[in-house]
Amino acid sequence: MTLNFFRKIIYTALGICLIYGAWVWLRPYEWNADPAARFKIVGAQVTQDRSYFWLDVHLKKSGEDPHDLKKPVRLRTAEGVEHEPAKTDFAGNPLSGTSDIWFRFWLEEKDLRGTLSLKLNDGALSVKSSTGLPKIGLSGARAFHSTRW
Repeated sequence: MTLNFFRKIIYTALGICLIYGAWVWLRPYEWNADPAARFKIVGAQVTQDRSYFWLDVHLKKSGEDPHDLKKPVRLRTAEGVEHEPAKTDFAGNPLSGTSDIWFRFWLEEKDLRGTLSLKLNDGALSVKSSTGLPKIGLSGARAFHSTRW
């Protein structure tokens, strides 16, 4: 086997890794986000706190309309239970308005076993589309970049 053969294998493997990395980095959290929500989810994080869980949802502005502070924000579980955010953080500037929002929800284990959707403004966004409890691991926290967790 020649040196050129090994180079071709390494370049092919590197190319495959780069394509996969770009796909993972550039794919949206949710493919068909509701435009009526005015924001899109870019990530979620689940942190275990004893027998309960913190769910942090990060949203970015996706349209021209601002977030309507008068309309309630609710996280809806598969059973139909709605949760209010325990904490809300906003980011942006006075000229362009709010560009990012972080919502934090305090949930029980049963709430994370099914699908989750976020009711925001006049729309709804899918936070979690799969069933079952997500695997958290030894660190006690895990970040998700798609609805399939």
